[in-house]
Amino acid sequence: MTVTDIDVLPNLRDLGGLSASDGRRTRPGVLYRSALPAPGDTRPTVVAEWPVRTVVDLRSPREFATRAHPLQSDGTAVHLISLLTDTEVTAPSQGARLADIYQGILINAGKQLADVLRVAATAPGPVLLHCAAGKDRTGIAVALLLRIAGVEPGDIIADYVLTNEHMPAVLARITRFAPELGRAHPHDRDLRGAVPDAIEGVLSHWDTHPGGVHTWVRSQGATDETIRLWSARFTE
Repeated sequence: MTVTDIDVLPNLRDLGGLSASDGRRTRPGVLYRSALPAPGDTRPTVVAEWPVRTVVDLRSPREFATRAHPLQSDGTAVHLISLLTDTEVTAPSQGARLADIYQGILINAGKQLADVLRVAATAPGPVLLHCAAGKDRTGIAVALLLRIAGVEPGDIIADYVLTNEHMPAVLARITRFAPELGRAHPHDRDLRGAVPDAIEGVLSHWDTHPGGVHTWVRSQGATDETIRLWSARFTE
């Protein structure tokens, strides 16, 4: 990593171009994912359109309140949709498997995930999803949006694991730009990186739910119209 690399938003990618059901593909320029943006980031070159029009910040309220969001502007709206509480973020994981932590998010934050879907389906795009590392909370939310659009589990897992290539930059950025997160976050969760069986468990939870992921997200408060809008917006 060079000196200037730390000023580049890591783990940023456009989730367009993935195969979906019925021969469709996900549409570029609709959904991005990343780690935590920082003040003074250089303009990204890995996505075609920047800045985004909508940001969904999945951090907890205390994380969010630490400083003004660097992407908030007259042209960019930031939505805070917390998938973990302040207590859950700072609680020692005590060796808990990421798979178990992820299942806890499905149980305790299903309605928030349905809200992520609503914003992604209706807010101006591109839409950026991020948390602190762009790995766990972002990984689950992205997996939901991809699965609802018909992306196969294998491709979702491949995107999730791609985050591991960016973890050194992610951890360096947290140390520099958000040292309070470095002190508060259980480091072993981040140092473990993206663990395939954790997201596999999430996908299995949805796919074995009676009626699949669409029925699951409806049970959390999503509407048929929101699901329809998202699939139409994100696939071509």
